[in-house]
Amino acid sequence: MRARIARRCYLAAGAAATVAATAGCGAILDAAAPSRAAPAPVTLTAPAAPSMLVVVTGPGGISTLVRNVITETARPGEDLNVVSAGKRARALIASASPSPATVRVRGRPTAPGAGASSYQQGQYRNAMKHWRGEVTEARYLVAVRTKAAVGRWVRSLRLPDRPAALPLATPAASLTRECQAATSAVSGLINQAGSHAGARRVVLLDLTSLTGMPPAGELDGDDVVAVTSYLPSAAAASAAQVNLLAAGASRVAVLGPEATPGQVEELVSVGLTEHTITQALSGRALFGNDSARLLPGAASVLAPLIGTLRRPGTNAVINGYASATGSSQHNQALSSRRAAAVAAFYEARGVSQSSLLVVGHGATNFIGPGSSGDNRRVVVVIEEPTAGAA
Repeated sequence: MRARIARRCYLAAGAAATVAATAGCGAILDAAAPSRAAPAPVTLTAPAAPSMLVVVTGPGGISTLVRNVITETARPGEDLNVVSAGKRARALIASASPSPATVRVRGRPTAPGAGASSYQQGQYRNAMKHWRGEVTEARYLVAVRTKAAVGRWVRSLRLPDRPAALPLATPAASLTRECQAATSAVSGLINQAGSHAGARRVVLLDLTSLTGMPPAGELDGDDVVAVTSYLPSAAAASAAQVNLLAAGASRVAVLGPEATPGQVEELVSVGLTEHTITQALSGRALFGNDSARLLPGAASVLAPLIGTLRRPGTNAVINGYASATGSSQHNQALSSRRAAAVAAFYEARGVSQSSLLVVGHGATNFIGPGSSGDNRRVVVVIEEPTAGAA
């Protein structure tokens, strides 16, 4: 009996010692492994620089070309103003597209500390694999939801499906009248709450006439795309480009009735995006005087852009220029042939023809004295595809 009592007392004492030891170990373990806060969730969205598209239509209203350009170039964070430049300018559309969609995912898994076991390292690698998959899926959702939201916005504009009937006895849309309407629309946007300073700005002029000269400085650094239903000559296009550049435009393209919607859309899209690379290629190294034939050493100047131009989704506008020697008509044709020669060089080296748009600017936008060989240059403006960012 005494032996059993002694044994029970011994077991009880051992159990008590075990509890005490365990409690002590727990305190020690807690002190050695402090708790870590859960990583903060990550919000994913798409980059979208603020942009402004101002369309000035003629008296006939919104044409099929204008409707297609607005639809195909729409992007998040864009302010759209469509103005009719009749005898008295009036706003047809004033609207802002939605911001890019956002998607939240759980925070990046926390890496194990020094001395972690191989099991803990394996768990971390598996957690990172799953997390990266969630991020990839979230970026896809951002792109899909953003595109859907911009599509709903475009549909809400209720753009006409066909050109409006041209009223009788309406004044022609001239450079002077349309530039004034564009300047007024841009000023109104900039003066709104939430300044649009720094936004990429494109002015699309849907003209019936290239007559008139806008005042100097009226277009404050805007990219201008002018499309006319009647282009009397290459000289007239060159003169209009000179007038628009003198009015303060940063880049100008004047297109006649043969211009395709795709060409106009490309010019507008490149002007609106911030993801562009502008590369001026030395005219002296590319062409001889009064020639559009590439010189033997031109390949070394053009080759560095081949890799960029081959990337899927990349587009480029190849802008040709001429020096002041010769007539306006001759220089306009020469600048177009120079741009086409550069485009042909890239096409022969695997760059898709559909990704290149050729524009001749004549003897304009000089970078040296009028007759300088530096003016017979080519400027390549590359638009790279955007990607989601964390």
